[in-house]
Amino acid sequence: MSRSEPLSMIAASFSLTLAGVIVAAGGAGCGSSHADSGFNAGQSSGSSGGSSDGSASGGDATSPADTDSGYGKFPEGGGAPPKPPQEAGVGCTNLQCNIPVCDAGTSTTITGKVLDPAGNNGLYNVVVFVPNTQGGALPLIPRGVNTASCSCGDLFQGEDPVVDTLTAADGTFTLANVPAGKSVPLVVQIGKWRKEIILPTVNPCQANAAGNINLPRNGGDGMFASIPNMAVSTGSADTLECLLTRIGVDPAEFSGDPNTASAHVHVFQGGTAGFPGLGNSTVNPSSPTASTSLWDSDGDLERYDIVLLSCEGQPTNGANPQTVSDYVTKGGRVFAEHFHYQFFANQAQFPNTANWTPGGAYPNPITGSVQTTLLNGQPFPEGQALETWLTDVGALTSNVLPIQVARQDATVVAANVSTPWVVSGPGISPASTQYFSWDMPFNPPKDDAGVPEYCGRVVFSDLHVSGGGSSSEDYTSSTVVPTGCAATTKLSPDEDALEFILFDLSSCVTPIGFPPKPPPPQPMPEAGMAQ
Repeated sequence: MSRSEPLSMIAASFSLTLAGVIVAAGGAGCGSSHADSGFNAGQSSGSSGGSSDGSASGGDATSPADTDSGYGKFPEGGGAPPKPPQEAGVGCTNLQCNIPVCDAGTSTTITGKVLDPAGNNGLYNVVVFVPNTQGGALPLIPRGVNTASCSCGDLFQGEDPVVDTLTAADGTFTLANVPAGKSVPLVVQIGKWRKEIILPTVNPCQANAAGNINLPRNGGDGMFASIPNMAVSTGSADTLECLLTRIGVDPAEFSGDPNTASAHVHVFQGGTAGFPGLGNSTVNPSSPTASTSLWDSDGDLERYDIVLLSCEGQPTNGANPQTVSDYVTKGGRVFAEHFHYQFFANQAQFPNTANWTPGGAYPNPITGSVQTTLLNGQPFPEGQALETWLTDVGALTSNVLPIQVARQDATVVAANVSTPWVVSGPGISPASTQYFSWDMPFNPPKDDAGVPEYCGRVVFSDLHVSGGGSSSEDYTSSTVVPTGCAATTKLSPDEDALEFILFDLSSCVTPIGFPPKPPPPQPMPEAGMAQ
C-alpha cells in the first residue's frame, strides 16, 4: 500500500523512529567556515578556470574525487538527499511538510527541460529547485559586482530550496522527493538568470512533467524573473550584441544609456576600423564610447555582471588592463574576442594566462577539437558537457567543430594558468587555442578543505562569430542595435559553442576539474522544534 499522504497527515508514531535521522539531516551544511566562499560543500557551480600556482592547466594533479571538498555529499546528477517524514506540525515549514512518504522504489518527481530564452537549445548546469518560501516568494537579485559577488551562496540566499538538482548537458532534469499538492512553485536559475513557474498539480509518488522551461527573455518574463546586467562593446569586425538577440534576449532590454535601469543590455561603442561590409553597430540614440565609459574606471565596470567585448578590427582602442583585472578579481565576468588580447597579452595584470603571439590569422576556415581532459590528464567535466551539448545540437561534424573565422594569437600549455576549451583541430598548422578561460584572483584563499575560492572569470575567444566581416549573418537592413539584428537567424556551429560558454560564464565559479553541484537545500529542523 502506498503511503502518499502529505506529511502533515503522517501519524505521530513516526517521530520516535525517525528522530535520529532528522537530526542527521539537519546537520548537513557547508564544508567551509569561510562565510564568503563561492565554493562551499554542495555549492552551485559550473565554469572553467585556471590554477593559482601555475600547475598543469589550472589544477593540482590530485583528482577531485580524492579531496574532501564537500562534493561527495550529493550523488552525481541527483538532487538533495531525501527528506525524512516529520511528525504532523513539528519540525517542518511550508512545502517541507508536503513531501509524501512513498513505497520503496517510488518517489514524487518533477521532470523537464530548461532551454535558452529563445526556446531553441537546452542548457547545462542550471539549478532547478522547489523553494520553501511562503508562496514561493523570491528575493531580488542585485545587479553588478558587490561584496557578495564571490559567494555562490548569496545568489540563493533567501530562496530556501526544499530539494534541488542540476540540468544535464542537454538541459533535462529530474527533481526527486518533491512536495506534492496544488500550485507548487518551481525555479530554474543559472547565475543571475532566474525564472519561477507554478505547477498546477504535483501528484504524489509518481512522475510529474513540467515540460520545457525557457530562461527569461527579459526581467518581466515569469515570476521573480531576473537576467544579468550585461555590457556589450560593439566591434567593426564582430557583433556579440546581435548574438544576444539570437539566443532570445528581448530587444526591449537594450539601451545605449548606461543609466537606463529598465534595460539589462547596455551597448557601448567600440572601435571603428575593420571590415567595411560590417560597419560598426550602435543604438539609437548613439551609445557612449567603451574606452571612455565602460572600462575607463572600476566603478563603470562594476555596474555589470557580464561584459562582452566584440572584436574591433584592430588592437583595442584605449585598453585598460588594470580596471579589467580589478573587475574580474572582485567577481566580474568577461568574454573577450580576438583583438581584445590587448587587455591580456603579456600584461602584468594577467601573468602566464597563455603563450601570446598576437597578429596571426588563418586564411581559410578551420576545425576545432573540444577538450574533455585537462592538460594535466585529469577529467574536464565542463569540456565533457560541451562536447555532449554540441553533439546534441548538431554542431559537430565528424566530432570536430567547424570554425569559419579563426585567428592564431595564443596557445595554452600545461605551464599556463588557463584552461583550453577548444583548440585547433588535427592537421591545422600552426596550432592555436580558440577558446580558453581562467579564473581570478590568481592567488585565491582556500577553504578548510583546500579548495581555492575564485571570484571572477575571463573567457577569451580567438574567433569571430559574425561570419567574417559580412553583416548578412547578424544584421538585416541596418546596423542599429537591436532593431537591425537578424534575431531569428540560426546559430552557426561555432556560435553554438559560444552560447554554451556564455551561459557557463553566467554561472557560479567552480574550481577547475570539479563537477558542478547544486546549492545545499534548506536543512530539515530537528524533530520537536516546531516552526
